[in-house]
Amino acid sequence: MDRISLTGFVDFVLEAGAGGDGDPLKERKGDSSPEFYQSLRDAIVAMHREDLLPVTLDQVVSREPSEKKRRVFGRVVEGYRRFLATGSMKWFEPPRTRYRMGAHEVDVNPELGLAIDETPHVIKMYFRGEPLTPRRTSVMLSLLAGRLGRICPGHVFAVLDVRHGKLHAVSTPEERFGILRGATPEGR
Repeated sequence: MDRISLTGFVDFVLEAGAGGDGDPLKERKGDSSPEFYQSLRDAIVAMHREDLLPVTLDQVVSREPSEKKRRVFGRVVEGYRRFLATGSMKWFEPPRTRYRMGAHEVDVNPELGLAIDETPHVIKMYFRGEPLTPRRTSVMLSLLAGRLGRICPGHVFAVLDVRHGKLHAVSTPEERFGILRGATPEGR
């Protein structure tokens, strides 16, 4: 059984829905590659988990050997700072799950669990340079709320457009897309 990330699965759903030959295991390159932002993603999680100051993100940017990544990461950190200014935030471990979808196992893996002004938010971060479309946002929120809503009632599920510091949220689980109805949950 092949395991794929939530982001990889969303790419597949959107490509297949647009009439393309979607391949959930397709290798992504450059900015779309999951590894491109890994050090920054890890630093954001560590900053919250360990209650560090946002200046730690600047250190990740300055240590990056690639000029292109330093430039891109700098813009992303600016956007993340805008998000940080929206309220007080306290870390909690985000829930995770996985489920079977045909021959694949999809990881539903939000990176952040933050109580924002005391309201618990389960957040999937979106880093890519390509715009976060309403369709992509809707699919991601449906997957997060549909798969995690029963395990964490009362939580807000959200996708954070990190570059722009914009949080797209849904408070209650939405009706799942028809293509997801046959999936079986397996908690982690």
